[in-house]
Amino acid sequence: MSLDLNEFVTSGRSAVRRLLSGRQAEKVFAIGENKSGTTSLHRMFSDFGYRRYHGTKWRDTSRTSFYRFYDAFCDGVPDNFRKLDELFPKARFILQVRELATWIDSRLEHNRRLPPGKKRHPLWTIKESSIKAWTEHRNAYHIDVLTYFRDRPEDLLLVNYIRDPRAAEKIAVFLGHDVPAAKPHENRNPGAARVLKNPDMIASALNDLSLPQT
Repeated sequence: MSLDLNEFVTSGRSAVRRLLSGRQAEKVFAIGENKSGTTSLHRMFSDFGYRRYHGTKWRDTSRTSFYRFYDAFCDGVPDNFRKLDELFPKARFILQVRELATWIDSRLEHNRRLPPGKKRHPLWTIKESSIKAWTEHRNAYHIDVLTYFRDRPEDLLLVNYIRDPRAAEKIAVFLGHDVPAAKPHENRNPGAARVLKNPDMIASALNDLSLPQT
């Protein structure tokens, strides 16, 4: 995703006004893994009136100038959420989560839809080794985020957007907006139950990790 000319000009003018006024716009960072309701979060950010970004470029926190053009960010894990907290001390963070098995299944199916021959990360495969790596990374990352923010509940919201019927309400209250009349859902039928398409592969990989059922 890239800025078109009109959006670039509008965003640049807004950034200049904030700079001249000495005010720093508050930022919102959804720092949970992808495949955890990020498209629906992006829709909520739009409804709240944020200049929002849904894509991968924001994850590289060395590109600090990129953050001037948007107010809300989602889709994947930043390489250094602590740096974002330091750069934007008034920012709010959302750790969106999802049940492990359905999250893995969604990633596997996403990989199957990618065009053959498309260059991808070595762990972005349809193999048990990838499932194990994803799971270990996700668990360690969640612990890291929750530990970092453990004394700052006003700055971090932990939410399962897909499962929690009150997720939209919680996000709205957390960010100081009116509660939406309905919970936005994108990319799925909100009334449909999730049936795993790769249950055996997922069960085998997780059994090897000896993870507790909880």
